[in-house]
Amino acid sequence: MAQDGAGSRGRYHHGDLRGALLAAARLILEEQGPRALTLREVARRAGVSHAAPRHHYASLRDFMADCAGMGFDDLATVLSRAWQEHPDDPQAGLCAMGRAYVLFALAHRAVFRLMFDRDTYAEPTADLMASGERAYAVLVGGVEALAPARPAADKALAVSTLWSLVHGLATLMLEGKIIGPDPAPEAAGAHVEAACRLAIDGYLARASVQAGAAGVIPPVGRC
Repeated sequence: MAQDGAGSRGRYHHGDLRGALLAAARLILEEQGPRALTLREVARRAGVSHAAPRHHYASLRDFMADCAGMGFDDLATVLSRAWQEHPDDPQAGLCAMGRAYVLFALAHRAVFRLMFDRDTYAEPTADLMASGERAYAVLVGGVEALAPARPAADKALAVSTLWSLVHGLATLMLEGKIIGPDPAPEAAGAHVEAACRLAIDGYLARASVQAGAAGVIPPVGRC
C-alpha cells in the first residue's frame, strides 16, 4: 500500500513500514541527535505520510524505545562477530568484544546514548528488553567459556565487572575524557583491549567469591 508523499523516495508496504521508519530514525539520530527526532520528520525521511508512524507507535516515546531496541540488536550482532573471530581463545574473544562495544559506541554516538537513556523513552517494552538480553547473553556466554568451572557468583561478578569496564570506557571516550576528544579507532581499541586483559587476568588469578557472598550479587537490568 503506497503512502501519501512517497514520491520518488520509495513506497513502503505494511510489511516493511517499521523497518523504513527505523532506518530513517537512524539517519536523523546520526546527523542531528535525538532532539531532532520527531514522528513527522521520521515519516518525511522515510517517504511516507505523516500519519503512517501511528500504525505502529502510539507516541514518540514508544518509537524511541523501538529505536533503542534496534541499537541493542545491532550491538548484539557486533559483539557476536567479535567473539566468533576467536573461537578457540575465550580471553581474546572477550577482549575483542570489549573493543567492539566501545567502537560501536564511538561510531554510533546518538544511538548508543539513546539505548541507555531511560528518560527518553517510556518503560522498556518486551521487545526492547529482549534486544537488551540478546546483547547481554553474548557477554555471559564469553565469561562462561572463559572459566566454566567457576562458581555462578564468580561468573556473575565477572560479567558485571567487564560490562561496567567497557561501558565506562565508552562513556568517557564519548565525553573526550580518555585519549582526547575524538579518539582514533585504533587507539581506542588498543586501550580497551589492554584494560580488558588486565581485568580478565585479575579474574583468572583471584580466588573464588567467598561462599557468604555468593547470594548477594543482584540481577543486572540490561536496558
